[in-house]
Amino acid sequence: MPEILQSFNENLRRQVKVYEDLNVLERNKQKALLKNNLQEIESITAREEQLLLEAGRLEKERLMWAEHIGRDLGKEPQDLTLAELAEHFPILQEVSHDLDKVVGDLQEIHEINTQLLQQAMKVVEFTVSMLTHQEKNTYQHPSVKENEESRKLHLLDRRI
Repeated sequence: MPEILQSFNENLRRQVKVYEDLNVLERNKQKALLKNNLQEIESITAREEQLLLEAGRLEKERLMWAEHIGRDLGKEPQDLTLAELAEHFPILQEVSHDLDKVVGDLQEIHEINTQLLQQAMKVVEFTVSMLTHQEKNTYQHPSVKENEESRKLHLLDRRI
């Protein structure tokens, strides 16, 4: 059992490292979002994709170790929580705390970035709406009579 616990602990430590790296990227993405630096956002997103693949691989490995530990404890792996395991095995307490903290931090910054992206999308939607659905001509020669068609200015023709 100690060998399995050591492997499980090491897996969780690698996951903490991946999530810390994701956290740094999310903070960098936030700066890029504020600067509206699309190339940097794209670059960060590509690096995040790689880290998420690694996190998925580590999670599969963690489930394998949890299955071994669950058999020894007489529980199904999906019924085991890290907090419960940390109570049974003190070796896991530190990594459990670290994982909770880094995931909480990541969740916070991700929520802020989500809000920033939603605001940016609202600006884009508003701009497109203004370009395609403006209700009145801004500039018009006084001799031109207004009719229904001349009241609408469409910089982009939606029919195309």
